[in-house]
Amino acid sequence: DQGKACCDLKGYVAPDLEVLGPGVGAGVRQGDTGLKDKLNAAIKAIRANGKYAEITKKYFDFDIYGEESQSN
Repeated sequence: DQGKACCDLKGYVAPDLEVLGPGVGAGVRQGDTGLKDKLNAAIKAIRANGKYAEITKKYFDFDIYGEESQSN
């Protein structure tokens, strides 16, 4: 039950590599560069300090971030 109260699922996006590319993504309002910058900084920080690897190892058997060359 942990985390169920945080979010509402609005639907699914069909996996289309030509349109979306590989990996996982999140959407923010167009023009909300402040939020986008904060999210990018947070992801960069947890990847640098090892927390991302710790979380990934706990829940997945692959790296959901995708190839390093595809970052931002």
